[in-house]
Amino acid sequence: MNLIETLDTLNKVVNDNKDLIQNEESTKQFLILPLLRGLGYDIYSPQEVTPEFTADFHKKNEKVDYAISVNGVPIIFVEAKSINNKITKSAPQLSRYFSTFPSVRLGILTNGVEYHFFTDLNDANIMDPKPFFVFNITNYTDEDFNNLIKFSKNLYDYESIKIMAESLIYSQSFKSVIKEIFDTPNDDFIKFVIKERFKFKVTQQFINTARPLVQKCIHEALTELISEKFDFVIQNQLVQEVAATTDINTQEEKRVYYSPEEIESLGSFENFEGIKIVLPNSDAYRKLMKLSSDEYSVDKGNPISDFFVSSVLMQGSTIVGYLIGQFYNKQEDTTLYTVKSNEIAKFLSKNPIVEHTGFINAKLGYRTNKNNNEKTYYLKSCLTNLSFKDIPKLVSKVDNIDEFFKSIQ
Repeated sequence: MNLIETLDTLNKVVNDNKDLIQNEESTKQFLILPLLRGLGYDIYSPQEVTPEFTADFHKKNEKVDYAISVNGVPIIFVEAKSINNKITKSAPQLSRYFSTFPSVRLGILTNGVEYHFFTDLNDANIMDPKPFFVFNITNYTDEDFNNLIKFSKNLYDYESIKIMAESLIYSQSFKSVIKEIFDTPNDDFIKFVIKERFKFKVTQQFINTARPLVQKCIHEALTELISEKFDFVIQNQLVQEVAATTDINTQEEKRVYYSPEEIESLGSFENFEGIKIVLPNSDAYRKLMKLSSDEYSVDKGNPISDFFVSSVLMQGSTIVGYLIGQFYNKQEDTTLYTVKSNEIAKFLSKNPIVEHTGFINAKLGYRTNKNNNEKTYYLKSCLTNLSFKDIPKLVSKVDNIDEFFKSIQ
């Protein structure tokens, strides 16, 4: 049973049998031990999960409920409480256990539902007074689960856990400070807000006068941010739903828009350096365009252009390059150019005629970088309702685009 299945089972145990789990022993048996097992520890091996572990404490007969060991060395101490005991305070008893064994860097205080994880970030071998992570088996997020799984036997690495602990502690502290500032902004914060936009001298009297307005603006700004974020998520979902619907409709149209015979009529195929290429038939493109000769244009794809995209090179699902053909000698001969997808602009600068005449089966598009106004060009199939990927044999797979281009130079 993996950890997810274990947590699902424990949730069911808590929901269905909480009234029957009345004391510490039943909490250990039905909740704590199953979770330790779900984390990969052998609860049937006293060398790995040792109950009532005896240590050299100041108080006689004081024992740890469980010591978890790896290769015979204790690394985690677990102090168990009854499911009916709420964990509201720190763990002085666990702290005493913790300081006794230098190899133990983690302490867990649990009532079977909540698991409070402690370490020694402030002072070595002295357990911090507050937990760095709290996991509730009945109420946890994906992030909580991802943190919990780091304590499993197969993944346990204290240095990684220490980094996680520091991150969580800092996050909690930062959030606490931010909440305090937002709720009751101090003088320094108010002064900072004012001086960010105004240059006059900020007096204490002005700070006191501005405080209610700053508090009001904080709440309004947070509300606007949340609203904008929510609207963006909703709009994005709607766009995705519309796109999904469009894709479905488009796929339906693609199935019937061109017959296999029409697509196959585009041209003949040849192998070129392990890549299958097509040498298009201009007449076939004219028929597929379903346009009169006076309607041909670069935007719509120009069936009488000398240039054509003979093969679209794919690495996985990404277009990484093209084989671009050029007819000459009255279309009796062909020259092939190799162009990486991010070097279309270079190809155009060397062959400016292409930008004016277009390609037989592709139209040229570009995106403009708003920061520097640079254009990035890309190619798109001109055939209605057909992308390059949909045209049989036009797509060729390459494992490594750089190696492919090196091989044909």
